[in-house]
Amino acid sequence: MNIDFVVMWVDGNDLSWQDKMLSYKGTSEQSNPTRFRDWNIFKYWFRSIERFAPWVHRVFLITDNQIPSWININYSKLKIIDHKDFIPAEYLPTFNSHTIELNIHRIEGLSEHFVVFNDDTFINAPITPEYYFKNGLPCDAPFEHIFTPRCYFPEVDMWGINIIEFCDTQVVNAHFNRKEVTKANPKGWYGSYLGWKYRLQAYIIRLFGRTEFQHFYSPHNERPFLKSIFEEAWKEEGRMLCNSCTRFRENVSLNLYFMRYWQLASNKFYPENSIMQKQVVQLATSSLSLLESKLNDANIKSLCVNDSSLCDYEDYMQAKPLVRNLFEKKLPHKSSFEL
Repeated sequence: MNIDFVVMWVDGNDLSWQDKMLSYKGTSEQSNPTRFRDWNIFKYWFRSIERFAPWVHRVFLITDNQIPSWININYSKLKIIDHKDFIPAEYLPTFNSHTIELNIHRIEGLSEHFVVFNDDTFINAPITPEYYFKNGLPCDAPFEHIFTPRCYFPEVDMWGINIIEFCDTQVVNAHFNRKEVTKANPKGWYGSYLGWKYRLQAYIIRLFGRTEFQHFYSPHNERPFLKSIFEEAWKEEGRMLCNSCTRFRENVSLNLYFMRYWQLASNKFYPENSIMQKQVVQLATSSLSLLESKLNDANIKSLCVNDSSLCDYEDYMQAKPLVRNLFEKKLPHKSSFEL
């Protein structure tokens, strides 16, 4: 079984890219610069892959007419993929990560089994292919919530991603009946591996006879997928997926979580709870000690080092070299992906 990794990257400091984005946006200022600023740690993503997952078949690096200056484009495992190479022309140019993610299955040569990474999610300790796939199925767990989280944050980014997750769930509900799905796979939806909190909520949903999925918890880490799931979802719900492929992010739309929910509702998953092995750290000067401890924790298999709008420019400039030093200490050796 070949397993590919797919990672998306953009050089937000590229002035020509900034000009292009702002010209389409019709403004002279980015609304949320934290989504594009560079912490200068992307090369460590490749180092972590080579050190901790050397079995990977190919790595597809998705860019928008950009290539990192240090990347080894001749390395046999690396495939540089531009937006125009796989995203339909009617959706281009796009500055919306959701448009990119929803079309990943169109990448030529992509294996049936693949894992999607953001450039801020690092493999943190040795893993085997079974960390992502068992019996040919993606390892996952349907963590269901019966309570809707807060969706509106006027002090940060207004609606955030929760409203999009709501859309993801409701579109899946238009195609699947929860009673039928869970009856076909009781171990996956009610097994003890879920932990008492999510298992209890799953049983409460069943107790009230709900035929709809309520809300899924989706940790902000990498995700294993089957390419055939993307193809099936596009065939069955092409209209909403097409409407979601916008130039800039919109609230009423779908994102990559929709493909995960469709995969779960299709019972195309191997029930496994690895939630404690996937961690997230919000970048800031105040979180450096936490970041260092997690980088050195071998029980954490993957670590998302996430930027945040709560980290202002001054904090970013102060923390950036310190964060890079922590990664250099953990992964000092150049990988085959680098010149």
